[in-house]
Amino acid sequence: LASSLVTSLYNIVDQLFIGNTLGIVGNAATNVVFPVVTLITALSLMCGVGPSASMNINLGHNDKNAAARAVGGGFGLMVLCGLIVAVPMLIFTEPILHVFGCTDTVMPYAMPYARIISLGFVFSMIGASGPFLIRADNSPNYALLCIATGAALNIILDAIFIYGFKWGIRGAAWATVDAQFVSFLMVIRYMRKSFGVIKLKASDFKPDFRLYGKMAAIGAGPAFNFLTQALVQVFLNNALRTYGAASKYGSDICLAAAGVANKVNSLAVAMVVGMTNGLQPIASYNFGRKNYARVAEAARAVVKIVLICGCVIFACYQLFPIQITSLFGSGSDLYFEFAGKFFRIFYLLIALFGLQTSVAGFFSAQGKVSKSVTISLVRQVLFFPPLLVILPKFMGLNGVLWSGPISDLAMAVVASVLFTKELRKLDELQKHENTGHETEAAE
Repeated sequence: LASSLVTSLYNIVDQLFIGNTLGIVGNAATNVVFPVVTLITALSLMCGVGPSASMNINLGHNDKNAAARAVGGGFGLMVLCGLIVAVPMLIFTEPILHVFGCTDTVMPYAMPYARIISLGFVFSMIGASGPFLIRADNSPNYALLCIATGAALNIILDAIFIYGFKWGIRGAAWATVDAQFVSFLMVIRYMRKSFGVIKLKASDFKPDFRLYGKMAAIGAGPAFNFLTQALVQVFLNNALRTYGAASKYGSDICLAAAGVANKVNSLAVAMVVGMTNGLQPIASYNFGRKNYARVAEAARAVVKIVLICGCVIFACYQLFPIQITSLFGSGSDLYFEFAGKFFRIFYLLIALFGLQTSVAGFFSAQGKVSKSVTISLVRQVLFFPPLLVILPKFMGLNGVLWSGPISDLAMAVVASVLFTKELRKLDELQKHENTGHETEAAE
């Protein structure tokens, strides 16, 4: 949980410094770049959850050689995914940002920010995914240290580069890249010298695209959740640009307010992701050991905590949206008016939103990718994009906002049904397992 919250500080801190320096155009610039940041987050989860779940399941089966290969395959997958995102972003920056909803006013600020952070995508991938493997190796404190060191350095460098060197939005981008590079070096150091549960060999890191595919498949559930969130952000930005221009607020105000809200909400997402990541090694290991009662117990606890946190976040969004927005710089009365509407309407059912990640992660920890993907598919693909097309035609900009809670409700219903059925199945498997043990004891 701490690692996930600290990771989210990268985006929050940049937004705070940029918003208070550049105002609305700065907040809008980071918002239109945010889909690619979410994409990196998605791939980081895939490269972290997939290999670490495979490692834990194999350790549960007492197969340390397969566990070591999972670590090596995960590292290769991290490098590959970082390059796959960085290269197109560096070459086609401007057209990609147009697709992401960028306006002509915001483009001069968004382009340098996007290009610079792209240089660090490989470092970012390893710095974010590597701690999953380190936690799976029974070193959660060092995993947290890797991420916390980078986040703390990011804050310091933001202040130096933006206020000291007067680099503006470029300074925020370079601070992020430099901080991620330090986290990357710490992960590499651990993998070279400190792995304890298993012993890594050079042959474990030999490129194996078939193994990469297996690792990616196991981590596809949580990754699909964030991949579709990136897609949703693109649709949302374009809808805000289109219908915002036709409203009294204008496109840039809508993009900036939504950017602040999305960055703030990344803290809420981080809480859910953190609890889910804590569930993963417990669920994967005990599933491998056929201790199904422990899997169900851990899952129930995590979902309960996620729902309680969601209620607290809901209260903050409903009561203090203007105060929250004002932390990220000044703006006009219209800017704060729309920010209040965005928090209160778009995140109306934020208390249920955590079910998407936590329940999907519960299925991924057991290697049940299809159910994990289904939960994300309902909100991010089947409901949200169509609603963004249909509702604004009748409700204008308000239709864009109401598409959020309606999609959240549909997802929550599906997630609850699948989760309840899976818990019953685990209970039945545990009864069968207990019966088998009793028969062996009698014999």
